[in-house]
Amino acid sequence: MFVWWRDVLRESTLEGHHTKAVQLGPRYGSILFIVLEVMFLFPFFWASSHSSLAPTVEIGDPWEIPFLNTPILPSSGAAVTWAHHAILAGKVLQVMVSPYLS
Repeated sequence: MFVWWRDVLRESTLEGHHTKAVQLGPRYGSILFIVLEVMFLFPFFWASSHSSLAPTVEIGDPWEIPFLNTPILPSSGAAVTWAHHAILAGKVLQVMVSPYLS
């Protein structure tokens, strides 16, 4: 590809073999390539955004179990961090209590 484009540029600029009509060919070809790529990829992005923004009913109610998991995750992380700092400080009682909180 590189050598072909090098030859095309050499013919058009240095040798002056390309007329105005021939010079429009690569320009239109590049524009058509970009337009076709957009038209090809647009349905994939549309389907992805449509599926992610409008979930189906089978997912369930987000205010039940998923909502309960939200406070559990940070509190568990805080308890593990507390246990880690207690281990570093040598506080055995806090190390034994902290797993029950997570």
